[in-house]
Amino acid sequence: MMSKWEYGGAYERYPIPPEGWAFPDGSIVKVHDIFDPLPLFMYQADLIFVDPPWNLVNLNTFYTKADRTDYPDSFERFYKRLFGCIREIAPHTCYVEVGKQYLAEFILEMKGTFKHVTFYNSMYYRRRENINYVICGSRKRIGKKPLDYMDEEDIIKWVCENETYDCIGDLCMGRGLVGWYAYRVGKRFVGTELNGKRLSVLVKRIMEDRRSK
Repeated sequence: MMSKWEYGGAYERYPIPPEGWAFPDGSIVKVHDIFDPLPLFMYQADLIFVDPPWNLVNLNTFYTKADRTDYPDSFERFYKRLFGCIREIAPHTCYVEVGKQYLAEFILEMKGTFKHVTFYNSMYYRRRENINYVICGSRKRIGKKPLDYMDEEDIIKWVCENETYDCIGDLCMGRGLVGWYAYRVGKRFVGTELNGKRLSVLVKRIMEDRRSK
């Protein structure tokens, strides 16, 4: 049965092929389940920003929206796999969004992955009551960044515009804010996402922007 989540129908015009969608600058995105082996292109990322599901209910909602019924039964297994992927990619810096419920666990995972870890208070949908956090891990000492109490989208924009990197990666790309803001500043990006319909939103946005120039 077709999902009621159509995301504007972008996938009808820009369906993601099985091998992924490659852009002219070498950026690439692919429909992919995080429990499967990482696509090789993800190892190009030297910076990561990822906004994963924040708990098991949230995770299973993403499976439903992707027309999947093979629901994970353990959120711990999911986030352990997520951080395992981050360690495999080995970026110099990584940002991970999370809600309050698993903030402590995510901080511990980041501390087991990076030498320097800090976190910032954030919000989503530009509403202060929508509280979340962005954890930053880095191989090098982290200076204070002007990210506290910024909306998550503004943090993504700031990261794409101000961090030093060749290619930014996102393991839960969704509708592609990380890819969009990297594209806007002329940077390469790589990403994976469970839901191809959501991922097509990014492809549509970039392809139509390119044609308008």
